[in-house]
Amino acid sequence: MANTEPQLALADIQEPVLNTFWPPAPGWWLLAVLLILLLAYSFRFFWKKWQKALPLRQAKAEFRLIKEPDQSAELNELLKRLVSYYSPRHPVLSAPVKQWQDFLQQQMPQHALPDLQKLLYQQQSEQTDFSAYLQFASQWLNKVSVKQLERL
Repeated sequence: MANTEPQLALADIQEPVLNTFWPPAPGWWLLAVLLILLLAYSFRFFWKKWQKALPLRQAKAEFRLIKEPDQSAELNELLKRLVSYYSPRHPVLSAPVKQWQDFLQQQMPQHALPDLQKLLYQQQSEQTDFSAYLQFASQWLNKVSVKQLERL
């Protein structure tokens, strides 16, 4: 006997398989490549900027070690090395002490700078002169940027 009910002869309807996230569409691949390139470029940009500022950071760290009046020549050498790194052909590097002092004073005219000739070449430098030079150097190192040093 034949089945007379048509509903019994039908098979269940199967739903189509849902698309999964993998493999992504070509647009997502393109977006991923662009994002990786952007991250690589950003990393390279900030790495170069960080590397350029390394001598300034090292000078600030070395500056923190200078505390005694007999280290005034070391402080002067530190400042000259910093200028020398960013502007190797600057004429003030080979100039007499007076011109070096004038150059430093031009960098921060509102702060007094003691007589460097006396401070650097005297047997016993005075604590007040050294303190003034130390304070000047501290303020200059905190104020100066890599771009300013490159423009010197």
